[in-house]
Amino acid sequence: MSGSPADAGDADGDAAGRRRRFAAPPRSGGAGAGAVSMFAAASLALALSGVVTGAATPARAQAYTQAVPSGPPIRLFPPPETMAVPDVGGGAGAGRVLDDPLASPGPSAAPLALTPLPAPAPAHTPSFDVVPIVVPPSAIVVETLGPLDPDGAGPLAGAAGLGNDPWRGIPRAEVLALLPELPTLTPSPAVKELQRRLLLSRGSPAAAPGEPEPARRFGALRVETLAAMGDPRGAADLAALLPEAMTADEAAVRALTDAELLAGPLDCAAATERAKPFSGPYWQRLELFCRLRAGRIGGGMPTEAGAAPEGDDLAFEMLREQPGGDPDFLRVAEAMAGGPAPRLRSLKDPSPLTLAALRALQAGLPPDVLSLTDPARLAAVASNNGADPATRVTAAERAAVALFLDSRRLAEAYRAAPAKGDELLRLKDAAARDRTARTRALVQQAMLAAMGGGRRVELAGLALELLDPPMLAGPVGAVVADMLDNLSPTPDAAALAPAAARLCFALDRADTGKRWYDLALRSRPTAEVARLWPLAVIALGPPPGGGAMGLAGWLNESLRGADPEGRVRVAGQLVLLQAMGVAVPEEAWRRTADPEETAPTPADARPPTADPALWQRLAEASADRRVGETALAALLLLGNAGPAGTPPAVVARVVGALRAVGLDSDARAIAREAAAALAG
Repeated sequence: MSGSPADAGDADGDAAGRRRRFAAPPRSGGAGAGAVSMFAAASLALALSGVVTGAATPARAQAYTQAVPSGPPIRLFPPPETMAVPDVGGGAGAGRVLDDPLASPGPSAAPLALTPLPAPAPAHTPSFDVVPIVVPPSAIVVETLGPLDPDGAGPLAGAAGLGNDPWRGIPRAEVLALLPELPTLTPSPAVKELQRRLLLSRGSPAAAPGEPEPARRFGALRVETLAAMGDPRGAADLAALLPEAMTADEAAVRALTDAELLAGPLDCAAATERAKPFSGPYWQRLELFCRLRAGRIGGGMPTEAGAAPEGDDLAFEMLREQPGGDPDFLRVAEAMAGGPAPRLRSLKDPSPLTLAALRALQAGLPPDVLSLTDPARLAAVASNNGADPATRVTAAERAAVALFLDSRRLAEAYRAAPAKGDELLRLKDAAARDRTARTRALVQQAMLAAMGGGRRVELAGLALELLDPPMLAGPVGAVVADMLDNLSPTPDAAALAPAAARLCFALDRADTGKRWYDLALRSRPTAEVARLWPLAVIALGPPPGGGAMGLAGWLNESLRGADPEGRVRVAGQLVLLQAMGVAVPEEAWRRTADPEETAPTPADARPPTADPALWQRLAEASADRRVGETALAALLLLGNAGPAGTPPAVVARVVGALRAVGLDSDARAIAREAAAALAG
């Protein structure tokens, strides 16, 4: 494009004027006075380019004009009201606002920083269609925490017990009413272990608003129950954490002391410390026993009961004068102090102190001591080396079945039972007519003396035949399993394989059980072997593809020619498998039903013997994941009979509930014991 000379001259003149204005030096030497925005600098460069090159044409002027945005002038300095000049020297002009932003603030002024202007308002109204809705926070509820419950202490916490808050959701009054009903004579190790962890776990049930203080505290009842079920060590560990509860509950302290006396040896220092808040004949007799055992009473004792003791110790005389005392204990105590050996013709109801004193003396016991039904006292009889061996072995086995004596001490009692004549050579005939503890003891003795492999297999078979279902999972079964360790699962011992596998699975000796089970599958594919399949699945887990037999094969073999009792047993095994997560098709249930029944009973129906209130409590507690209440209801439903003596439908209900609250190992152990009983 081209223009006239006049236009060009005007453009040159304007450009020169603009150059003089932009190139003029600032009025002040301050750095902020000559500051310009980036946009103004770009405009200046555009204007100067036309002057230097001589190409200041109207087109360039138009381009320059377009480069400067329209609207209000661009402010190059902060607003005047913000330009307060600090007075470094503290003079009269301190804080003075400059009226003229280009006026020099003087040498004492600090440089002014460029402050951004607020963004211009948008030219259109924004849409709120996509603006997220912010939900206001929920109201914060502040609750005052009450004091920590001293009864909630326990030696087990977290996974070692039943979680961090096992008693959530169940009122304290209900727990206190149910605790005394817990089983204490169960033959089931799985039940006893679950109950022990429940009682030793940290945590306590909450009291209802306005609930009065109970007559007996939660902590004291836990200690008493542990002592009653034959766990004095656990009871003592718990009692050490509950000094306040134990100080106020004499019954719990006495139960713990009796349990320690029967289990032996008594820690007299700890027992005496716990007895300080109490007084009475029982505690005086306990103090006398501890002093006698420590040898603190000297001098000769009277040779006749009722005579005054020598020296200044009046303990015997004081105890004799008290009505309703313990005369048997006093006679044994006199013997401990140096008197003649006690001659007890009858001992039908001996106190724990009397049995502990007799054990300390290793004195003989009258035969009627076996009339005792308390396994804790029977265990004290079995541990008395002065008792007749026949009495000891019977007492030991009865205590071991109730889990008050371990397998090591039971084996010692077995070995002490004497054999008469050639009994060890005629054990097969003896086992056919006598299934007592003495016969089992003789079988073990013969096994220890046997050298030949064939004789060992024969004796092991006798030992397995003499086991009753409640004995499988406990110390009696463990002694027989130890005998099997002397044998190898070879074809020579194939006849033992089904019974040996059943025993090892019941005792949770999975590896050994699998070796015997594999031998049974290879050598004896009979109904006896088929009955083992559900037990093997529960003990080992489902095999890939169902294994060599599978559900269908097991049903075919088990139901072939089965009578009504056999069908009931197969249905019980099915319900246990289903409780452990095995899918059971509808066809399997139809095959196990009695053909004569028009309306078969549902597999999960409540048996008539099960308490309906506990049945419902178990279902509701497990659905709400209330761990402590679930375990409590499960233990009460199983009772002293344990899994081996409880209907399979009840056991399955318990197993499913325990799995629902995360107690999988306990559920599997209970199912394993029940399946072992059904596999026989």
